[in-house]
Amino acid sequence: MKLDIPFRLMRKAAIASLCSLCFAGVRSANAADPASVPEAVVPVETYSVSLAQAMKLIESGTAEARAHHLALSFAVVDPGGHLIAAVRMDGAPFASLDFARGKAFASVALGGQSGTTLEQRFRDDPSEYSNVSSAGYYAPFLPGRGVQPIFSGGHLLGALGAGGAPSDIDERVVKSAIESIGASTTR
Repeated sequence: MKLDIPFRLMRKAAIASLCSLCFAGVRSANAADPASVPEAVVPVETYSVSLAQAMKLIESGTAEARAHHLALSFAVVDPGGHLIAAVRMDGAPFASLDFARGKAFASVALGGQSGTTLEQRFRDDPSEYSNVSSAGYYAPFLPGRGVQPIFSGGHLLGALGAGGAPSDIDERVVKSAIESIGASTTR
């Protein structure tokens, strides 16, 4: 007698059996001795701004902006340029959030550059940036002041960009916010 079992059902059964065998060993190891957990299950240490740190950066930046009667936008990205958190304060200029994100993306895309360095590199050779506009996960790539990289222990954790005020003010507010979480703007 030939059984006519669809391939997808056989594949699901095989995957379920394999998973139960693999995870049975992990469960028994966890129950017996936490130190015997296979290395693949142990979390990998990462170097990135956490959501809690990103929120603290935004909180500190908005407080600093309010203290100077400014309405800014802020964007925090991880070392890969992915957006972690962003905010546009009431009254901040129309496109300021896009500018903040574009500045932050440019900073990490070029290895953790400050806004001042990005701006100077653009002035020295604008063609250096001619093909990067589509590289930003739908974010603009804006090499300009108003951004600082976030470093801790020599590791690039991401960048904080600001927009909505003159660039030198954006940059001062960003630097202050980064220092508020115990991080640095230099390696």
